[in-house]
Amino acid sequence: MGDRFDRLGARHANVEALLRRPGIGHNNGPIFDMSWEAWVWRRASAKAWKTPSPEVAKMRVRRAERLGITYKELTSALMDTGTNLGAAVLPLSLAARLRRGPNREIVVEPRNSIAALVAKFGGRLFLLADIDAVPALTEEGRAEFLAIVNRSFDGKVEAVGWGHDGPAIRTMLKANAVSHQEVFLVGSGIGHKVLGDTAGLPLTKDIDTWLQ
Repeated sequence: MGDRFDRLGARHANVEALLRRPGIGHNNGPIFDMSWEAWVWRRASAKAWKTPSPEVAKMRVRRAERLGITYKELTSALMDTGTNLGAAVLPLSLAARLRRGPNREIVVEPRNSIAALVAKFGGRLFLLADIDAVPALTEEGRAEFLAIVNRSFDGKVEAVGWGHDGPAIRTMLKANAVSHQEVFLVGSGIGHKVLGDTAGLPLTKDIDTWLQ
């Protein structure tokens, strides 16, 4: 039993973040009651969601359409961070399959459905690659990898980050002078939701509803 307890004590940070997440339907506000704190929160929420002027609303709708998210998602992120979303991080494993060719060259096989979505995307795009996605990829090879990827995605990818956790995302964004508050993650499933949370991104968009 002692050995089992020790193993539990060494859980990955993503697991800890998942265990701390509130339940389904929770909006991170206080419980519904008649306390002063609850009243203040409801009042602030109503003020935040007050209908903006037609010009502002149209501008937000156009931005949301370019990014492939909903007006509500865009506005929620704006209310939470005070910053407009303008960029997305997409795990490379969702966008393409990587392999070695007969001469050990790197071959990127884009997933057709995702390539079509990337073509419609109107924001800044960053890819996050598992550091072991291509065996024996050297530092020099990683530096050249962006050009290889962009042959399949029409030059729309600004940078590729290496790793598969929150710090890897933050490192990539910092290297490209992009605030994490301006970025959302396009993913699939709870694992990517936790990844976005650990990176501090304001939104994780399900790839099945992205740009639909």
